[in-house]
Amino acid sequence: MGRPRRENATHTGKIARLARQLAELRPDDIKLKDLSKITGLSPATLSRATDPAKCPSWKTMAEYLTAFGEDPNDWRPQWEMCASERQRREAGVPDDPAQRAAYQPLMPKSVLNLQDCAIGLRDLRLWRGNPTYAAMAHRAAQARRPVSTTTISDVLNAKILPTANALKGILAGLRMTDSDPEYNDWLEARLVLEATEMRQKTAAKALQHANNRRVPRRRPMRTVVRRED
Repeated sequence: MGRPRRENATHTGKIARLARQLAELRPDDIKLKDLSKITGLSPATLSRATDPAKCPSWKTMAEYLTAFGEDPNDWRPQWEMCASERQRREAGVPDDPAQRAAYQPLMPKSVLNLQDCAIGLRDLRLWRGNPTYAAMAHRAAQARRPVSTTTISDVLNAKILPTANALKGILAGLRMTDSDPEYNDWLEARLVLEATEMRQKTAAKALQHANNRRVPRRRPMRTVVRRED
């Protein structure tokens, strides 16, 4: 006999529904300690996967599903509805490109200015596990896309627009390659911002030049009429 199942009937809501569906995947003759050997997760962690009051982490969810031959991507949308914001950030962007549309606000196509670029890259960093700047610089160097921690900080704090090489280094530091759907979108967004900056600088210089050439308005000459005594 397997371990007695947690009673979920008294709980309602989306988390309880997910817990029941996960519990139904495990046959009665499979104990949690046996499942632990397959997944590498502790029996306590696996038990929490079917807790009707708490949503499991995505790592636990994915390992649990894989152990029973389920595709985690098929369950990701339902899990997203139950997970906390912190859990979603720790899980990262979904592997299934079709599911990434839900994160459109974080995508490079929504970047319109330098501040947006910084916000988008900071969010991307969070979805990618929130690595330190040092870790990002190390990964970038390994990928032969060197970028300094100072440059990473300046870009992510909207102090500068990254060069193409610096952006490639930042993306490499987040373990992104040109096979990722958003990789080239980020490079294109940077190019658009660079062109916008150049147009703005050119317009500002033209305006300054025009102001310098503007002829000062002369005051009309006053006619002095002398009175004769």
